Amino acid sequence: MSKDTPIEMRSLLLTRESRGPTLVAFLVTAVMMTVTMVDFVGDLQVTDEFISNTPEWALSFEVQNYTMQAVETLQDDESRNVEFALSEINIPEGYAIGSIDVVITSEEDEGISVQCDSVAGDIIENDLTAQWDDPVSNLSGQDSSCQPIDLHLRVYPNFDGQSATISAVNEFQAMQAWTETGWGVGMLSVELELDVNSPLGFDPIGQDTDEEITVDVSVTMFKAKVSLIE
Repeated sequence: MSKDTPIEMRSLLLTRESRGPTLVAFLVTAVMMTVTMVDFVGDLQVTDEFISNTPEWALSFEVQNYTMQAVETLQDDESRNVEFALSEINIPEGYAIGSIDVVITSEEDEGISVQCDSVAGDIIENDLTAQWDDPVSNLSGQDSSCQPIDLHLRVYPNFDGQSATISAVNEFQAMQAWTETGWGVGMLSVELELDVNSPLGFDPIGQDTDEEITVDVSVTMFKAKVSLIE
C-alpha cells in the first residue's frame, strides 16, 4: 500500500456519494446521545421528586416490662449458672421482646462491709435469639465495691425504645422493620462468680465464706406505632 492511501480514503469519505450516509450516521448518533441524556435527566428528576414527596411517619413504642428474680448463695470461689425461661413470659398480642436488663446485687453494703467481696456476672451467649454482637449489648461485668452490676442484651434489631421520624411511601413500609417474629426465643443464662475478700485478707474463724447474690431480670416488651406527619 502506498503512502497516498490515507489521502485516498479521506477522499472517499468526502465524495458526493459517501457524504449523505456519513451525515445520516452522525445525525443518528447525535439523536441517540440526546435521547439517552434526556432519559438520564428524567430519571434523576423522578428520583428527586420521589424522595421529596415521600411521606414522613412518627414512630413510637408502647412498652411493658416483665420482671424475674433469683436469689443465690455462693461459696467462695464458686461459679453458678442461673437460667430464666423466656417462654414463661405472657407476651401481649402485637408485642415483641425488645431488650433484657440484668442487675446483679450483692448482700453486702459498702457502708457496713470492711472489704467488699468480688462478684462477677455474665450473660452467656447461647441459642437465645438476640443481638449478641450489637455494640449496645453489655454482657459482662465485675465489681468489688458492693455496687450493683448492670448488664444489657438487645434482643430485637435496632430497638432502643426511642421515638423517631422515618420516611416511607405507606404505613405498611413504615412498620415493616418492626413486625419481625422469632426474636427473644430461648433461655436467658446468667453466670455468677464469687471471690470472698476477707478484711485485710484475714479471716481466722471462717465467718466470711459465702455471699447471697440477687439477680433481677427486666424484660422490655414493645409494640410499635406509626402516625402520618401532616
